[in-house]
Amino acid sequence: MKGARVLGVAVLLTTMLAGFSRVAAAPMPAPASWAVLIESDSYHGIYANLPVGYINSRRMLTTLVRRGWPSDHILLLRDSQDRAVLHHAIGWVAARVRPDDLVLFYVAGEYQFFEKDLMWDSTFPGLWRRIPSSQRVLIVEACYAERLTAAVTGIPGLALPAVGRNELDWWGLRETNRLIRGGTFTYFLTGALDRQPAEMPMDFSAAFAMAVAGAQEYFRTVIATTPGALNSFHANGAFPERLATFPNPHLLEEAGDSAASAEVTRHP
Repeated sequence: MKGARVLGVAVLLTTMLAGFSRVAAAPMPAPASWAVLIESDSYHGIYANLPVGYINSRRMLTTLVRRGWPSDHILLLRDSQDRAVLHHAIGWVAARVRPDDLVLFYVAGEYQFFEKDLMWDSTFPGLWRRIPSSQRVLIVEACYAERLTAAVTGIPGLALPAVGRNELDWWGLRETNRLIRGGTFTYFLTGALDRQPAEMPMDFSAAFAMAVAGAQEYFRTVIATTPGALNSFHANGAFPERLATFPNPHLLEEAGDSAASAEVTRHP
């Protein structure tokens, strides 16, 4: 009887360990991708409207969907006059993202709206930290975009500005065979992402370099040579044709731990 009891315990323990092994071996859910796209083109007389038909966010949305991002993982906000829009947007994604997920936050519009109306510098860094993943990518299509991306210095992730700290962003209001409608940086950035192999992760750093090169070439060959195209710069006291390179934004790459920095472009 004593031997039978020992055998019974052994059988029970073996069964428990087998069950534990099955649980431990269960695959973890694959990392997901989430995005918030914000474009503000209409300002109800507060700032000049940007009549581009939301083409910037549409280009970004098209690229993400083409690369397989689920539509219910993308929050699209246009012309929101809510001063708490950044709080709502970050709250939406922070409630859904897991530690290994990728989060893309894209904004396009008038710089003063983000900086003054939404109080970007004082508001956004704290919100950016609320996202429970270091796999963050911030993309800004606006004048002085590098000032907005600089607000997240020291927070793990990537930040891609369309132009440098003191540079104006040039948007075409109509598309012809020469002029690109909307923000040229977004145009070249989404084009670079679209050309990456579909089976490979999206490489935002490489796409940024290609987008900047494309925007610089576009300025040299199109904007600087199109009659009247420089007037919008000159009217604001800017003379980009006098610069060695324009635009000249810088990629901000902030690493967390070594694993986080390696993961930032790994998820499709």
